Amino acid sequence: MSNAVEFERVSRHFGETRAVDSVSMQVEEGHFFAMLGPSGSGKTTCLRLISGFERPESGHVKIFGQNSEAVPPNRRPVNTVFQDYALFPHLTVRDNVAYGLMVKGADKSTRHRQADEMLELVKLTGFGSRKPGMLSGGQRQRVALARALVNKPRVLLLDEPLGALDLKLREQMQEELKSIQNQLGITFIYVTHDQGEALSMADRVAVFNEGKIVQEATPREIYERPRTHFVANFVGSSNVLSPTLSVQSGGPSRWMSLRPEAIRLCDPSNSKLKGTLQNIRYLGASNRLSIRFGEEELSVSLPSTEVAPEKGVQVGLTWEEGATHVMDEDH
Repeated sequence: MSNAVEFERVSRHFGETRAVDSVSMQVEEGHFFAMLGPSGSGKTTCLRLISGFERPESGHVKIFGQNSEAVPPNRRPVNTVFQDYALFPHLTVRDNVAYGLMVKGADKSTRHRQADEMLELVKLTGFGSRKPGMLSGGQRQRVALARALVNKPRVLLLDEPLGALDLKLREQMQEELKSIQNQLGITFIYVTHDQGEALSMADRVAVFNEGKIVQEATPREIYERPRTHFVANFVGSSNVLSPTLSVQSGGPSRWMSLRPEAIRLCDPSNSKLKGTLQNIRYLGASNRLSIRFGEEELSVSLPSTEVAPEKGVQVGLTWEEGATHVMDEDH
């Protein structure tokens, strides 16, 4: 399969700030690709480099195999959905969706027909005559998505489009976005700081930190086999075992990752590690236990239906072989 977007050692600086620092990546055509990282990690700047609103200081951004530096934003086969939606309040929903077609010179009947088709795709049939102010946040997000899709881009860029929605609606929209992407078969490049969004929707995830990609892999590999301390802590809050604690548990003298849900409590006399239960947090479906080992602490996730020990008691921890993962020394 060919690449829809490719970065070749791309850098973009703002004064002394290296927003994007020699980034190389490939986004396969038809994939749902997520760029995940904290604020200021470079992911949105990468999105703007693809759209043409920023230009690289060095390196090349290729779109379907062609260098894009000389191609203006309106000539690129991409469209963007922003977090703030940027809808025109004085236009109807239908005219908002059809705006890009109007700019291209499509006649009124054509653009309204295509706008209605997009509104049907995003489950807003019958909403075309309303104004954006009459819609909920989730409905406005759907209008913004329809407006971007009506121009039939080959790549859709999504810049934290669900950030303003409440949790339940955000989870619903995650399912709908993935469904739409599967239905249309076009490339989605999705920027988020929410690891749940990235892991649940994407075919591939690039984890960004300080302008660099620190790991790029499938969601399962990112979660289960983090390459560095940063990835382990940022994606799912994994435990990081120091070389000392790893040796105490029977492992190698290396930095290791261990997911809280992989750990089981057991009798201290028959355990990999023995520690003191410091704290219990109720999280609904699970309890999060903090276990202290000298200066270090591990988190254990237990179903809330399972009775937890009392605070201050000594507990034993064990886990299946293969639950730990050796990480690079780089933090």
